[in-house]
Amino acid sequence: MFLAGTIAAFGLLFLVFKLGWRKVVAYDIFFDILITSILMTMFAGTYSGMIAAMFGGLLVSIILFALKQVVAYEKFTVKGGFKTIYKRFGIPYVYFTWATIKPKYEWTK
Repeated sequence: MFLAGTIAAFGLLFLVFKLGWRKVVAYDIFFDILITSILMTMFAGTYSGMIAAMFGGLLVSIILFALKQVVAYEKFTVKGGFKTIYKRFGIPYVYFTWATIKPKYEWTK
């Protein structure tokens, strides 16, 4: 049952990391809940299946938490400003971008 949970967790993590692992790590809580709920619906029906799903969810949670602490990741941000057109007349603007956030712990110093 632990092997089934591990294989399923790594399979779903690989699928999610295809979106871009630096962008996935920024939203680790959302993807942790999503993957754990998918595992629970996949293995629903037996006690050992639910244990496998919970073990897979725990493994996903640990991996995403560790990556967020050690790897620089990108977070979706909204930025804006005020563009002056003529003297005091201006137009507000908004744009969306990915901001790189440094990790709490570095591999090398």
